[in-house]
Amino acid sequence: MLSRHEEKYILTYRQYLQLRSRAQEVLVPDKHGDAGTYTITSIYYDDPEDTGLFEKLDGLALHSKFRVRTYDFDTEFVRLERKDKLGILTNKISAVIGWSQLPLLTESGAWEQAEGDARALMQQMQSKSMRPVVAVRYVRDAFCHPGSDLRLTFDRDLEALPADVCALSSPDFVGVPVLPPGSVVMEIKYGSCLPVFARKLTRVHAPQLSLSKYALCRVRV
Repeated sequence: MLSRHEEKYILTYRQYLQLRSRAQEVLVPDKHGDAGTYTITSIYYDDPEDTGLFEKLDGLALHSKFRVRTYDFDTEFVRLERKDKLGILTNKISAVIGWSQLPLLTESGAWEQAEGDARALMQQMQSKSMRPVVAVRYVRDAFCHPGSDLRLTFDRDLEALPADVCALSSPDFVGVPVLPPGSVVMEIKYGSCLPVFARKLTRVHAPQLSLSKYALCRVRV
């Protein structure tokens, strides 16, 4: 069920500093990372026809992406996810998997060894003959609001890397920049309604991002 809203904007570095300063006055830093700041590295998977990529590039309303990701290169916590999106509505199904399970994600029949949501996600990936296609990395500043389901994130230093598992575990495995220097992606995430204070907090003259980070990075490597 698509029940979460997600708005994305491209900011200049000056706008990012201004909005982050506002957020620090009203919101609470995410409990993860260093005062809510951490590095996210994801490997995205697609089928041989690149359906996930072309669904996005062709502007299809409903599309899905499969990925695995780590936070601050921690191989003890690996998350497998499917993200569905329809306009600005999103939904995620995720499961924590072991580092040793990464090679099994694309191994035919290996889903039978998994459990719960991981089992279902692996079965879907293997039924579509998915394979790793690109790695995406960025530094995130994340904030939340204790009185609502609002989540505000700023993603900077976006880069595309080859789809090698080393990207998930090593900061020495570097990629190529994707956005112009100083550009930052702001994401506003909320449930049924964005609180009025949040709309005022995030008000900015900036273009909305129509392409996903996956699509942006995929066309670079």
